[in-house]
Amino acid sequence: MATLQLKNLTKRFGKKVVAVKGINLEVHDGEYLVLLGPSGCGKTTTLRMIAGLEEATDGEIILDGVDITDLPPRKRDISMVFQSYAVWPHMTVYENIAFALKLKKLSRSEIDRTVREVAGMTKIGDYLDRYPTQLSGGQRQRVAVARAIAVKPKLFLMDEPLSNLDAKLRVATRTELKAIHNKTHATTVFVTHDQSEAMSIADRIVIMKDGEIMQIGTPEEVYNESASIFVADFIGTPPTNFIDVQVVAAGGTLHLVNPHLKLPLSPENAARLKGQEQRNLILGIRPENLTLTGETEANLSAPCLVAEPQGSHQVVSIELDDKLLKIIAPARPAVHSGEMVHLKFKQESLRFFDPQTGQRI
Repeated sequence: MATLQLKNLTKRFGKKVVAVKGINLEVHDGEYLVLLGPSGCGKTTTLRMIAGLEEATDGEIILDGVDITDLPPRKRDISMVFQSYAVWPHMTVYENIAFALKLKKLSRSEIDRTVREVAGMTKIGDYLDRYPTQLSGGQRQRVAVARAIAVKPKLFLMDEPLSNLDAKLRVATRTELKAIHNKTHATTVFVTHDQSEAMSIADRIVIMKDGEIMQIGTPEEVYNESASIFVADFIGTPPTNFIDVQVVAAGGTLHLVNPHLKLPLSPENAARLKGQEQRNLILGIRPENLTLTGETEANLSAPCLVAEPQGSHQVVSIELDDKLLKIIAPARPAVHSGEMVHLKFKQESLRFFDPQTGQRI
């Protein structure tokens, strides 16, 4: 276990492409940190620089107080699990796990004890005599994880290790990975573009865009206190609804107004927007914070465009000025296309964003 610090870490490809733009980040001892972002945001390049597979253009990589920026990969005391499993097909599961331990010149009994211990931890103890071609994708990925754990590195790196698995197996395997982490308490940096995956396993999430860090926080913080429109839109399924509004003073309080909406603000929200009268803002509200209600209590009414049953709930969509708004509603009563939908906004869940900067107000 170890701490990791990235100081002004930068990666340029040629003169024009800056893949990682001077990021600063600290990974705590025993933490499960997830780098999350869309394709091309720099998360995998960051991971590869930590591993030594990409040379850093500028900045420092400090592992447990030691500068490893210029060390070759084999001297960094880091294990990496790849998207493609990267297990050796000509070796049995036992031999795959034992290989790195033999290079460390451990005794035969210590190698055997370690292999069987990590095989049990990753639930592949029954497959030690099999070859990778005789295993499913999920089993092969567990072999790769077991091999990484066996050498007891200071830091684990995982580059989208679940992306080659089918949807059901991905969910099961990410639970297993979190359970393994809870047993080993190993410092881990995990890369994914799947926000659901990140939310379910991370201690903290680092959200990246265009080579920069947009926000760092716990899953609850980045979900409930998104720092920008980008983060609020990227995190959550369905994503946050955004509505263009103007702040208007009327009847002794502030209202959010547009052609479809006149929403009086609670005292708490009115205090937050004090001095913002006549300003145009973007209102953000998550689908679960819009509730179906009666017509007299509604803040907004519109016909249902489509309703998508999901078993435990339904996702109801309405259209306002060519923008879709989605509502997560109870499964019953079922809402039908064309039916008038009456919505009430949960005041404690309203978020306000600057339309110019995209940052939260």
